[in-house]
Amino acid sequence: MKDRKFPIPNLSFGFINFRFKIPNFWKFKLPLPNGVYLGGGKLILGGLGAVSLGFIAGMFLLINTGESQITFPQTGASYTNGSLIGARFVDPESPQVASQTLQIYAAADTRIDKIVLTNISLGKAGLTDAFAIQGLSTSDSIIIGELIIKNSEFPSIDIAASEIYSIKATPNVFVAGHTFDATVSNATNNITVGSARGATNYTAEDMTVDRILITQAAGTGDVIIGSVVLDNVKAWIGGINIDNVEIGTFTISDSSVGDDGNIDTADFVINSSVNVNNVTDGIVERPIFIR
Repeated sequence: MKDRKFPIPNLSFGFINFRFKIPNFWKFKLPLPNGVYLGGGKLILGGLGAVSLGFIAGMFLLINTGESQITFPQTGASYTNGSLIGARFVDPESPQVASQTLQIYAAADTRIDKIVLTNISLGKAGLTDAFAIQGLSTSDSIIIGELIIKNSEFPSIDIAASEIYSIKATPNVFVAGHTFDATVSNATNNITVGSARGATNYTAEDMTVDRILITQAAGTGDVIIGSVVLDNVKAWIGGINIDNVEIGTFTISDSSVGDDGNIDTADFVINSSVNVNNVTDGIVERPIFIR
């Protein structure tokens, strides 16, 4: 068999020659007044420097003008619907002055486990109430399982338009005159607050505050609070004012109430608009004058 030869074609490829020319910014010159030219390199570096300085200055301004977060129990603030993060509060009586009010402001269906206030001094001239619990109405109210006041001093206490199952005023409660004119009613509910799951605790201690407000926001429904405790809370001016609440048990012990030293005028008043199931009145009247 003869060898066969196959000719291989001669192939050749050509490549396109691409050439790019980057503009030489370093030779660019920007004319300035008086025949002065700013070279490209200096212009670029100067521009980057200006941008960097502007960024740093902007960050510095942002940090210095930013307002820090308000957290409970910082005063001059209102804490809404169980939140521990507050917003600035302005006193309507003196809006031009920085407020030292501490407000817990809750809408219907808000659940709070405990509000515990310990070793707090209250009072500011011009304010009527040093401590207040204010519901909206007898049908849309603040419901409290237990209210406890102990080791405390207030010029006055006034409770109206509320329902309290049990009132216990003993032992060692000294008052410059008191009137318990509550209406006895077997229909009054013995409030017990159940699970605290998902509920907030508010605790404040060792503070000086203008006043403390527990206030219900407008709406339909009740605010639920397991317990409110005032321990060694003292006011030199302004009293306790409680309206439109429903309380299981209200206990006051080892406390003094009085603003005039006169036992013939009542400084601790439970009005006839308050319905109660039972009252233990162990109050001792003395000429207390809290200054």
